[in-house]
Amino acid sequence: MKMDVWMEGRSTAVGVLSCSKDKSLSFVYADDVLPEHRISMSLPITTASYGDADCRGYFANLLFEGPQLERVLDGFGLDRGDIGALLWHLGADCPGAISVTPEGTGPGKMPGRFPEDYERLSDVRLNQIVLSLHQHRRMPEGERNPSPVAGVQGKIACIMLEGAFWLPKNGSRAPTTHILKVSPNFDPYITRQEAVLLQIAGEIGINAAETRDLVFDVNQMHINALLSTRFDRDIEIAKGAGTIRRRHAEDFCQALGLPPSLKYERDAVDAHRRFSAAAVEAIAAKATVPALLTKDFLAQTVFNLLVGNTDNHGKNASLLYRGQTVLLAPLYDVVPVFMDRRVTHEFAFKHGEARFAEDFDVDALRGLLFELGFGKPPVERTIKQIQHFARLISDLSVRHAPKDLADGLYAQARVIEHALDVDFGLAERDYYDRVVRDGVAETSGGWGAFS
Repeated sequence: MKMDVWMEGRSTAVGVLSCSKDKSLSFVYADDVLPEHRISMSLPITTASYGDADCRGYFANLLFEGPQLERVLDGFGLDRGDIGALLWHLGADCPGAISVTPEGTGPGKMPGRFPEDYERLSDVRLNQIVLSLHQHRRMPEGERNPSPVAGVQGKIACIMLEGAFWLPKNGSRAPTTHILKVSPNFDPYITRQEAVLLQIAGEIGINAAETRDLVFDVNQMHINALLSTRFDRDIEIAKGAGTIRRRHAEDFCQALGLPPSLKYERDAVDAHRRFSAAAVEAIAAKATVPALLTKDFLAQTVFNLLVGNTDNHGKNASLLYRGQTVLLAPLYDVVPVFMDRRVTHEFAFKHGEARFAEDFDVDALRGLLFELGFGKPPVERTIKQIQHFARLISDLSVRHAPKDLADGLYAQARVIEHALDVDFGLAERDYYDRVVRDGVAETSGGWGAFS
């Protein structure tokens, strides 16, 4: 089984992916491929063929979760480990600028012509989609998903232009410009929390994905949603018409050649195959300006620490490509995980030797900086950055966040303050019942019964 691998913007395939009868994969670049058409940091351009382990690390990350994957698994009797067969059926729609199609069938993706390649969603149809995503985290029965998005949350890729929502027409192979993420019925405010945190991140100087907080009134329900502008798009629209193109991007798991199952450091069994601060340093070393990527990633890490987002795993950080230029993508998928008692609050990757926020002391900070590649870790300077961010987050949360989130952010900041043994100088807020190290809720320890 052979498949062509395409990158939008190139008229011929960048290479060929082969799948053997034993389900092992191999990939070889085309003879005329240019440096800017390298598909991944983990797969440098070479004349040699890449074997199964290297291929799985990149290509498995192109597959998305959701009903379409389940239908292919069930309909063709495939297993999740059969990456080649799954890409044969789903590779034309995988996220990003890369597509994988059966040999000789042409590219799976093309630039979009607006409005010719798109259909406008009526209010009725849009509300049906939002309601289904809210209640079931999937599209309504009979409604196709023209541009599946990676992940298991209730969301849909779409266009938001001319004051309306649009979807690519069937067969157009056109890109979308936004992701509409709908809060599930069991966590109705999660998108609002994410929108607030990303807004705060942008206001304190972090390059963050542009988002809008939306509310849909459907069947006498108020359904919260978040509209996020895709950072991997080039949009040239003037006077209601133009072109939309995809930009090549890859997440850190792809850049490291790690399968999705290793997106958390705690799941690694081999020290040389794990997502970690040291692995980020290895990525930065191959970026266009390594010091800039490291500085920006550290700022994102500090922000995630202060807002309790411990889900900043290897698939929630990405690289953006423009030709041979490689930059860190804007911050995205930021949620206050510390407020959710159903999931672990362990860091996605260790900060020094610290696995939880309560353990993030000066030694852990020094270890984190060293692993990120700072030969002489700027500990004091970074503590000042943490203090500065904490004050700004506290001030902005009063302006933008609902009360429970603002109280929770204060509690989270106090934990970091106590662990580092520094004074952030924050104005007191009401007590928030915060879970400590995945254990019982904190009832004292720095801010007392009421703060």
